[in-house]
Amino acid sequence: MRRRTMDRPVEIELETRRRIYDFVVANPGSHLRAIKDELDMPMGQLEYHLHYLEKRGLLDSKEDRYYKRFYPVEMSATDRRLLSAIRQEKPRQIVLIVLQGPGIDHKTLQMEMAIGASSLSFYMKDLIVKEVIDKRREGRRSLYTVNDPDRIVKLLITYRPSFLDKMVDRFLETWLDVGS
Repeated sequence: MRRRTMDRPVEIELETRRRIYDFVVANPGSHLRAIKDELDMPMGQLEYHLHYLEKRGLLDSKEDRYYKRFYPVEMSATDRRLLSAIRQEKPRQIVLIVLQGPGIDHKTLQMEMAIGASSLSFYMKDLIVKEVIDKRREGRRSLYTVNDPDRIVKLLITYRPSFLDKMVDRFLETWLDVGS
């Protein structure tokens, strides 16, 4: 039987595990190498403790294309899906631009992002599959909106320090000023 010490599960009493657990709770959706770099921990040691925390039901992971992302078990599947999309810089930039201009078309978005059409299409397909972005056709144009803007903004606000992104900061300052 597991016992708690000072309101902490016995599985995270070890300082190394507690650091890993606390990091994932504060930065859900982080991938293995990001956790390793941020905590300055040897890969083997990190993998061992992440596996331990998963087996004990404190953390969960999900494969996301090239990354294995880690989450606290309490996090909803919807928030995990959304965070996995906005953890990556380019998809996050796309989401922020679409949030600021719902109904933006592919060409305008491409110019704002300053990336090639095929690169933008690659990111957009992933965001559409993850149900972050909605695509609607109007004649020959594709128009984009964010499916659940309030939830995305809530995630950006909640985990703002974990993004370390000036674009997120500027967006949230504008969004919060408009909402006031």
